[in-house]
Amino acid sequence: MTKVVIVGGVAGGMSAATRLRRLQEDAEIIIFEKGPYVSFANCGLPYYVSGEISDRDQLLVQTPESLKARFNLDVRPYHEVIAINPEMKTVTVKNNVGTLEETYDKLILSPGASPFVPPMTGLDEATNVFSLRNVPDLDAIMKQLEEKGTAETVVIGAGF
Repeated sequence: MTKVVIVGGVAGGMSAATRLRRLQEDAEIIIFEKGPYVSFANCGLPYYVSGEISDRDQLLVQTPESLKARFNLDVRPYHEVIAINPEMKTVTVKNNVGTLEETYDKLILSPGASPFVPPMTGLDEATNVFSLRNVPDLDAIMKQLEEKGTAETVVIGAGF
């Protein structure tokens, strides 16, 4: 049996995992996702901010439990891969308990991207500047809007 470790969930990692499951029914597939959510509607995030989508739960597509039941995937949120040893075929993973080593036969890297934030004086200290890439980013924006409201908002970038 082949053991496959996938670094990163969400769109890329979960697509790879589910396709792999269809191709290899007996493979052991482990997905490490450093964030809390492994499957959400990226494109829907701005629609929730705007109010077009009113129920936050509509953004959450799959859970680790539903992915286990449907595809027999071992999905581990809050697990960040911090090192890869290709010679030993291991990854070092940090979670809320500590660190662990996981072996693999095949490794798929799908860690996602980080937004480009231009270097601007004072931006690091600003408490009202946000990036929108995932559900925790969305939650931070919504918290700010609920607490302070918005008189003016500027959106920079188009992306999703």
